[in-house]
Amino acid sequence: MYRPIPFIPSSNLGQSITALAFDPLSDVLWAGTSAGTVIGHAGTSGARGVSFPVGSHVEVKKLIAEENSVKALPASGEGVGSWTKGGMNKWYFR
Repeated sequence: MYRPIPFIPSSNLGQSITALAFDPLSDVLWAGTSAGTVIGHAGTSGARGVSFPVGSHVEVKKLIAEENSVKALPASGEGVGSWTKGGMNKWYFR
C-alpha cells in the first residue's frame, strides 16, 4: 500500500541528498549526502536512524541496500563504505 511520508531533511547542516536506496527488508530509506555520509530514515515519520561515513567528505554516488548490509560508493576516489545490519561494524575500505 502506498503512503506518502513527510519531507525528509538530509541534515541540519544543509547537505544535499545525492543517492537513495530503499531497504528490501524493512521500512528504511537510505540517503547518501553531498558530505559523504549515509543516513537511514526509518518508518513513515522519516525518523533519522543510523549513519556512517563513506570516505573523506566526498558525495555519495551510489547506495546498495541488501539483506544483511548497506554499501555506499563515493563519487570520486577509491573506496567503499559499509554498515552491517545489527550495527556491529561500520567500515570504510580504500
